[in-house]
Amino acid sequence: MARQGRVIRWEEVRERLARVAETTGVGGGVSPAEARRLMEARARRLAEPPPRAPAASEVLAVVTFALGRERYGIEARHVREIIRPGAVAPVPGTPGYVVGLTNLRGELLLVVDLRTLLGVEASGPGPCARVIVLGEERAELGLLTDAVDEVVTLATSALLEPPAALAGAGREHLRGVTKEALSVLDGRSLLVDPRLFVDQGAACST
Repeated sequence: MARQGRVIRWEEVRERLARVAETTGVGGGVSPAEARRLMEARARRLAEPPPRAPAASEVLAVVTFALGRERYGIEARHVREIIRPGAVAPVPGTPGYVVGLTNLRGELLLVVDLRTLLGVEASGPGPCARVIVLGEERAELGLLTDAVDEVVTLATSALLEPPAALAGAGREHLRGVTKEALSVLDGRSLLVDPRLFVDQGAACST
């Protein structure tokens, strides 16, 4: 057997192990034969190839956050930044889940209340509320959440089909649910949903 191109010569290993066992085995309460067996087993473990690292398609880095009493997540690759809620200008004629437009460093950003979109019962935003800013090349959409927790890594195989009981207009944006009841949203699906964008020119002229 070989590890990293180095051939293990078992006869030489056994001879060295026997010499070590003769000098250390008696005083440690282990017989030379037992010491040889243990050290051979250790040498075999060291010679085994390392476990295969999971492919990029097999894992997800997910930003987790709270909506009411529920836990949600969204792929970190779609998240540009996380900000505190600022002043928001309502947009007339938009659905109830559209909070309005906010100014993000001179650019208008549409903010959507995920609780309303996903049918999660909750009161008004609290002191821990945060806006998760999504986008590809630039900031494109803000998601209002009750709190942002952490970034975790999930195996794609851990995602289960969303239960039929999950209601709300945004159910189609759910990528899956883990057995720990973490609902993972599809960031790309949110970014291309035409219902989550408004004509900013028309909004500014009203």
